[in-house]
Amino acid sequence: MDEVQILFEIHDKKKAYLDIETDFSGHICVIGIARENEQFVQFYGEDVITQNIERILVTQDVIVTFNGERFDLPVIKKQLNLDLKESHLTVDLYILKKKIGIKGGLKEIEKLFGIKRNTTDLTGYDACRLWERYIRYGDRGALDLLLEYNKEDVINLIQVENLLRSLLRGKYDRGIRNPVKL
Repeated sequence: MDEVQILFEIHDKKKAYLDIETDFSGHICVIGIARENEQFVQFYGEDVITQNIERILVTQDVIVTFNGERFDLPVIKKQLNLDLKESHLTVDLYILKKKIGIKGGLKEIEKLFGIKRNTTDLTGYDACRLWERYIRYGDRGALDLLLEYNKEDVINLIQVENLLRSLLRGKYDRGIRNPVKL
């Protein structure tokens, strides 16, 4: 099944929205997970373990990511020995937006759709720097900012998913040219 078909078939399934942050060595330092209609959960540092992730995701049918097929899910599989593509249906909104013809990363899509975030100036590189500051100097402000950045990445996936679904249905137009017709 391709991403477009999956997007419409998962509407009534239990979904988890997931994003990871890594350090400069590529090790997972933060995992954020939002389950629909439930509390947002984050694990960082020593709490990034397989059992914690499985405990949160066990009741979910679908995992939604942005570029997760190429980054988040392979990193989780390698480092935590947890193959989420095997245990769950997965939807990568990055693949979907490309099929629709939308360019850019998550931050550009948020701007396009008018989705707000407080950490607008931060990048993945900045996330690594923030983790480094926390680990080296115990800078709690750096950790708090990193956790906020990750939380906004995760929470905004919910809005991006809904807007992409609406766009595919032809119900949303924000100056996007040539929307896909199904």
